[in-house]
Amino acid sequence: MNRGRTIMIERQNRRQRALVITLVVICVLLVTVYSRESKDGLFHRLQRLSLDIISPLQKGMSKVLSPVKDGIGFVVDLGKARGERDRLREEFRDMQGRVDELEALRLENEELKSMIAVKENNPGFEFLVVDVIGANPDIWEQTIQIGAGYSDGLREYMAVLSEDGSLAGRIILCTSEASVVQLITDEKSSVGAKLQTNGELGVLRGEGRNGVRLELLNQDAEVKTGDLVVTSGLGGTCPAGLPVGNITEISERRADLSVGIVIEPRARLTRLNRVMVVVSPPPRTAPIEAAGRR
Repeated sequence: MNRGRTIMIERQNRRQRALVITLVVICVLLVTVYSRESKDGLFHRLQRLSLDIISPLQKGMSKVLSPVKDGIGFVVDLGKARGERDRLREEFRDMQGRVDELEALRLENEELKSMIAVKENNPGFEFLVVDVIGANPDIWEQTIQIGAGYSDGLREYMAVLSEDGSLAGRIILCTSEASVVQLITDEKSSVGAKLQTNGELGVLRGEGRNGVRLELLNQDAEVKTGDLVVTSGLGGTCPAGLPVGNITEISERRADLSVGIVIEPRARLTRLNRVMVVVSPPPRTAPIEAAGRR
């Protein structure tokens, strides 16, 4: 049984070898004849005939398949474009994050430079730079919280300045590690002030979201918009000469016969990140309204 199968396999192999040899011989003969015959020979004429028949078919198939080919190319290119878009978006987010970090560092650097300049221009003062850690969302109170207190040498009624040395407010409550600062816009705030141009004295009063108002002791004093208002030092809580802001509006006399003088604070009270507390000289007394509540 196995011997018979072996004989059959050998016969098939001999036939395949013979077929391959025959095909090779035919191909060699055809190539030889094709290469030796003239251009008008049989095989050359057959070649031209096949080209005439096949070329139109190839052109037609090319036109039919061209949209398919273009569509496949478009899909492939679209996938590449989407990948490139996602990569560029990721790179843009990374670069934007770096730009934001650099901008934050630039602003912080400018803020620290400004504070250094304030210290150099006020050698008689001792300052403590403190971070703002919170703000009161109550519309009836204009206060912020800072991250220093009794343990850092702070006490109530010390003056608090913005990074450019302008008056922002004063401490009204101290704990061991934190303090509450009453901004000059708070309706309970009142600070002794004066016009820098002529020294006319007055009181600076907060009006909440409406800003700050100056009440001059001399209602007939010469005053004009743009005049700088500074602290007078009277009252003992704020040192004299601290800039507060400029006059932006002078209205008619009110019912209490006072002239309505509106001040635009120099300190950016809604964007305080760090403040400078005047540690020395310390406040000599409490504000009048605070002393009256005790």
